[in-house]
Amino acid sequence: MSRVVLSKAAFLASVNDRKREDVPMPEFGDGAVIPVWAMTARERTTFERQFATSNGKTVDARLQEFRERLLVASCRTDDGQPMFTLEDVAAIGSKDAAIVERLVNAAQRLSGFTQQDIEATVGN
Repeated sequence: MSRVVLSKAAFLASVNDRKREDVPMPEFGDGAVIPVWAMTARERTTFERQFATSNGKTVDARLQEFRERLLVASCRTDDGQPMFTLEDVAAIGSKDAAIVERLVNAAQRLSGFTQQDIEATVGN
């Protein structure tokens, strides 16, 4: 395999670098999916900032909604529009945990969240 160093222009001009995955939702019928998109760098920063106060401490009430808020940040329609809003956090939290976890696992994988990243975000 040869090594090719990208130029700044080539890196910044790339339009197809954002991954997405259709997560199967068989509970809702044959072929039912929810598209989960990788976050951009700015979206991930915004997501992580939701959990901290100005003094750097975590906001406990929001930590309890980590999974739900991750889905708000990652689940999008085919044309990239957010599927959920922060107003949907409680409703997402009332869904079957196995279904939510399937989506959360895809969101974490696509956006490069490691266990250490999650622990740092939630302050463990």
